[in-house]
Amino acid sequence: MRRIEIPSAELQVSSYCLGTMYFGSKVPVDTSLTLLDAYADRGGNFLDSANKYASWIEGFSGGESERVIGRWLKDRPRDRFVVTSKVGFPYGDVPRSLRADVIVSECEKSLRRLGTDYIDIYFAHAEDAGTPVEETLRAFDKLIRDGKVRCIGASNHQAWRLAEAELMARAAGLPHYVVLQQRFSYLQPVVGADFGTQLPLTPEQTDFCARHGVLLMAYSPLLGGLYEKPEIPVPVQYRSEHSDKLLELLRRRAAEWGYTPSQLVLGWMLALSPCVVPEVTASRLEHLEANLREVDPAHAAVFAEEVASVDSFTVKYS
Repeated sequence: MRRIEIPSAELQVSSYCLGTMYFGSKVPVDTSLTLLDAYADRGGNFLDSANKYASWIEGFSGGESERVIGRWLKDRPRDRFVVTSKVGFPYGDVPRSLRADVIVSECEKSLRRLGTDYIDIYFAHAEDAGTPVEETLRAFDKLIRDGKVRCIGASNHQAWRLAEAELMARAAGLPHYVVLQQRFSYLQPVVGADFGTQLPLTPEQTDFCARHGVLLMAYSPLLGGLYEKPEIPVPVQYRSEHSDKLLELLRRRAAEWGYTPSQLVLGWMLALSPCVVPEVTASRLEHLEANLREVDPAHAAVFAEEVASVDSFTVKYS
């Protein structure tokens, strides 16, 4: 698995990030550990988690994913892996907040659950309109200076909030967001699509990240298996003639080249300019191994050009 450098940080991450949202909850602990083994055996080093995973599942309270990662990391060289966590969304008695006290206290909890001295990338998981951005960045800055966090990222943020944080970071000598993780897939949302608290990647964000050396990451890249199963209806947020054309192209090319549609979608993301690192996950080993099969760069480039010819999303393609 190839490595991708985060332009504004001294980190190299795998081209496929392993999402661990349901590890230790919907995905049993033993299965979760097997999936982590398989990912590492394929050369993966990028593990994504959050403090609240998976508090919304009945019988769980949050922190389950982090505890599984901590158990798995215990007997492995810590510096081989890039581990993330997040703060901002509510769970249990923790409010939705990016206040300094919440950031610092939640970081301490995550460190204990992960069984590590530091988090490589600590994300502001959601916007907080009630907290000044300077307070948020100063809290992150303290964690970085204390050696508890290496760098910071943003998720589910609007473009203007990213710009506000960048301006504040420059003016006050505070840390910059080096990664942006948003909802993003091969199909494009229709205008006005509502995803609740999840915010999709926009052309403005793509341009901002390209200009400022911010790595793009995609969560929910495979839309819950939609690309593999024609019988699954396209979610209302994506229903359009444009989506129909993209699905036809995807399934035809995947069949011609011997890939699954999901594999081709993931390869396409890495062929974008700037590239988008997809977050892959699975509850079964065979599904993870299938999704980690890399697409020939030549095929990905051809496919990207074909998608561009019918695409309305203003991302440049390599």
